[in-house]
Amino acid sequence: MAFEDDAFERMHKIMTDGKSAMMENMNRVHRGEPAVMRVLAIKGECTPSQLADATGNSPGRISAILSALEKKGLVTRAIDPDNRRHVIVRITPEGKRLVKLHKQAMDDRMRWVFGQMGERRTEQFLDLLTRFITYMSLCGPDDPVPGEAAIAKAFERAGIPYDPATDRVNVAAQAAQTARVAAAAPHPGDTPDDTAADDDPADTVRVSA
Repeated sequence: MAFEDDAFERMHKIMTDGKSAMMENMNRVHRGEPAVMRVLAIKGECTPSQLADATGNSPGRISAILSALEKKGLVTRAIDPDNRRHVIVRITPEGKRLVKLHKQAMDDRMRWVFGQMGERRTEQFLDLLTRFITYMSLCGPDDPVPGEAAIAKAFERAGIPYDPATDRVNVAAQAAQTARVAAAAPHPGDTPDDTAADDDPADTVRVSA
């Protein structure tokens, strides 16, 4: 198994196995009451449908969340005077106070995590995370394999130096191989004699930079 295949499987396992208390808490923060409160604190007011879109919840789930928050005195709901078919949701002063406290608590917990990792590992993690996200920004499902210029430009926008790994997969060779495979693939109307297998050993794409 190539190292990138192994890395992909390891990351998938880490993310899957990590669906413990941490993942449950993150899901609650990003989709439950805290998420709705955070959106309202930023935007000031929203309709229930806007809140559903912003937090990834269904209309029914948003309705239940708003009912719970309203009972706690954290939000208010009122008919839009300009369009009586719409409901306007607003956060209360108490809701704003709790959002501020919740953010501070989450910030403190993140600092605790970094404290446990230590300065060296934290710096390594943040550097690698920035690089990972920069590469991912070039990985749309329908996008072509990026060339060196596109990669360098992405790193420049991210404000970090582009220093390709010495054991990376060569991008240009990989793109050429992908093009050859696509060209050799059968097309509608082709007969078996129209295509031939490409066993050229030059298709190997792993190189040292």
